[in-house]
Amino acid sequence: MSEEDLTIGLYGINGVYNYGCEAIVRGTEIILREKYPDVTIKYASPLPKEDKKRLKGCKVKIVKREKYPLLSVPGFGKILAHTIGIPFYPHYDEKTDWFDDCDAIFSIGGDLYTIPSNYKDKSMFYFLKYIKTPSKIPLNYKRKLFGNAYNPLIHFGDMVLDRKKKFIIWGSSIGPFEKSEYAKRIFKTHLLNVDLITSREPETTKYLENLGIVDNVKECADPAFVVSSGKKVQQQHNDHLVIGLNLSPLSLNQIFNDETKEKILLKQAKIIEDLISTFHAEIILIPHVVSQSVNDDDLSFLKQLIIRVNDKFRDNVSIVDDDPGFIGIKNILIKCDALITARMHCAINALETGVPTIFISYSKKSEGMASYVYGNKKWVIPLKNFESANILPLLNTLLTEKEDIGSFLVNKMQDIKLDAFKPLKTLNDMF
Repeated sequence: MSEEDLTIGLYGINGVYNYGCEAIVRGTEIILREKYPDVTIKYASPLPKEDKKRLKGCKVKIVKREKYPLLSVPGFGKILAHTIGIPFYPHYDEKTDWFDDCDAIFSIGGDLYTIPSNYKDKSMFYFLKYIKTPSKIPLNYKRKLFGNAYNPLIHFGDMVLDRKKKFIIWGSSIGPFEKSEYAKRIFKTHLLNVDLITSREPETTKYLENLGIVDNVKECADPAFVVSSGKKVQQQHNDHLVIGLNLSPLSLNQIFNDETKEKILLKQAKIIEDLISTFHAEIILIPHVVSQSVNDDDLSFLKQLIIRVNDKFRDNVSIVDDDPGFIGIKNILIKCDALITARMHCAINALETGVPTIFISYSKKSEGMASYVYGNKKWVIPLKNFESANILPLLNTLLTEKEDIGSFLVNKMQDIKLDAFKPLKTLNDMF
């Protein structure tokens, strides 16, 4: 292959309704074209029409991810694989001819290679409950009837490698796998075999090193850091304090049970009231995922939250409900004096503009990203500890140090953006 006819495929995300996924696609294109200006980039999307609109201005070719019907050999193979495990791979349940002409596949998505913090092994015939919605079949990492557990992400990567194409896990946080020693073994085997892993934060690099995965790992910055609005970063001097707040249903599902959702909503509404009364602040509720799935949709969650705020505080709370995408929401974030966020790419979006940000952490990736940007975990609060008694003093300290933090971030972003391009040398050696 030559640089002129290089074709890269992007695979893994379920659509750019998640602004973080949008930023990964946009940032990846910017990074690749720095070295390969004529590269053809294919993005495999299950929502090609919607994603084409959201990725306006991004020069990627969008191809449709198509699943085989359930009543087909590949479709039935998926159920079989998920339930009893088989000593060989079944047919992959998606059509894969779209990447026949690709030289390499980038597995994108940020945190696909992990086990959810609320993961529990299911019985081997648990699929019967999900027969009408096979996409909901849970992974089961226990040793199955015939031997091997099945993970479609690993299957896909192995399939790419079998076709003699480069497979790269791109801008990723990986692990932990400690909830299943069996899962750890099968992930480790796969990760050792991929051509390149670009780790976006030091916690992942350290974790991979502990697993003995070193030679194919390159630390870098998340590609979202190179996606800018084009506006000059400057310190905010609002007439009143403006605090951006992002909360998500996904973070609740990771930590809490569904039965506690109303209780959590009321507690978080109380936090908003306390932020307003303590700091005389305007609160902007900022979604970073706008999805048709209620379990992943920040916007519907924040709408439920705002109606639980006491009427006497309601005038001080607004919500961004026009779905502006990653760059559009950045233009709102840049107006904030500070951001408190559960979505990590919402944090990246704000940090890139120099906005002091507190991470609400529900996984190791937030801690790793905070360490990468700030050099410490001072501005991280675990989701389980997200209550007024903890967030109010932390925010007060952040605001006291706001000018210094803002200046630090503006300077730090120069190095971080250079870090985002670090994998290009390794890619050049591979191609």
